[in-house]
Amino acid sequence: MSTVRLPLREGAWWLHPAWTAMLATVPGLLAAGLIGDDSFREWWRTPKVFDDGKALTVTAFIGVFVVGCMLPSLARTVRAGDIPVNPGQRRLLLLAGRAAAVLTVTGYAAWMASAVSSGLSLADLTKVFSLSPGSADAIKSDLATIGGVTTLTQLGPLAMVCLLLDRRLGGGRHTAMFALLAGLTVARVVLNSERLALMEIMLPILAVVSTLRPGDGRRHYRWLWAGLPLLAPFALVMLFGTFEYVRSWSHYSSIVHIDYPEFVLRRLTGYYATAYNNSAIVVDHIGPGLAWPYYTVGFLWNFPGVSALLTPESVLGFDPARVWPGLLWRLGNPEYNNTGGMLAPLADYGLAGGLLFWAAAGLAVGVCYRWMRSGELRGLVLYPLLYVGLVDLVRYFYWGEGRAFPTLAGAMFLALLVHRRRDPGMKT
Repeated sequence: MSTVRLPLREGAWWLHPAWTAMLATVPGLLAAGLIGDDSFREWWRTPKVFDDGKALTVTAFIGVFVVGCMLPSLARTVRAGDIPVNPGQRRLLLLAGRAAAVLTVTGYAAWMASAVSSGLSLADLTKVFSLSPGSADAIKSDLATIGGVTTLTQLGPLAMVCLLLDRRLGGGRHTAMFALLAGLTVARVVLNSERLALMEIMLPILAVVSTLRPGDGRRHYRWLWAGLPLLAPFALVMLFGTFEYVRSWSHYSSIVHIDYPEFVLRRLTGYYATAYNNSAIVVDHIGPGLAWPYYTVGFLWNFPGVSALLTPESVLGFDPARVWPGLLWRLGNPEYNNTGGMLAPLADYGLAGGLLFWAAAGLAVGVCYRWMRSGELRGLVLYPLLYVGLVDLVRYFYWGEGRAFPTLAGAMFLALLVHRRRDPGMKT
């Protein structure tokens, strides 16, 4: 095998982390800031506590994050037209993709075996997939996770990225594995009401496809990729509405007096507006008691082994996860339980620390994007997987979640290996 070059696409300006961050955070911020207390109470049954001061803080955080993202792009560097991949790097990508896929399927198999042993039956599954009202909620107790085992399912995004890159490099088509991983993910979304699992698969694929131009001579429609964000709101509403029909409409259809499209728009807006509102509750009622970071390093508190030795109660004096449901009942709405992502560093580090945190996070993501656009394979491995956290900055700090740790840790390790296998003389 010889070195293969993956051609980079032009036109997908929105893939830059600064643009993605603004597109992901500003609409929700406007909704949270402009919608009044009366509408919060009527539409989402929660008082509005997100005030002008919190809105100003979020704006500052977005600003320093965007500046951090932009700084690496300002460095003088030759903008690459392709990404060279040598045989050693190709073998690493294929091996990592296959290993991650096997571990992912193993995790799903263990999860399903545990669910069956807990009482999940074929009849239960039939009810859920036939959209029977309340069927999804009825089986959630059977789908309890197994620490350290079902976590393997989170390697699915890494498997998809590696196998997709191998396919682009002229390797196998991997059609059966793509179909299996996608099918397991959709089943998880439906059975466990876990839309984020679908985003974890779709967004990295979108990032890879948007970054790489087809190398088979097909025409490259730059204007189409440049205008793709115009379609994003419609795709989001359609995807959200499809799964929300199973998740909540079966209950609310007999309660609310609005049609389904309006219900979907209100509920979708609520997920983002109440995330900002909930983050204000966290900052005001939990943040003052945090002697150590909690929300931005959630994976540490849940890490196997560590979580048994260093519990939040022993370190912080209380467990924020146990306090949160009670706060929601008193000050919010348990149906909208996201703690918010943009103000998480404010709760953990204070205002000055939060500004530094977001600036550093933006710089790190911006560096990964620059690596990718300057023709380095390590950037192409890392950035698509980081992209999930960029899109979901409003609802929670995804990069610090326990579910993100296996994928990001695996991607960083793989990025290090492929960078060391680069051809002599390549720029660093």
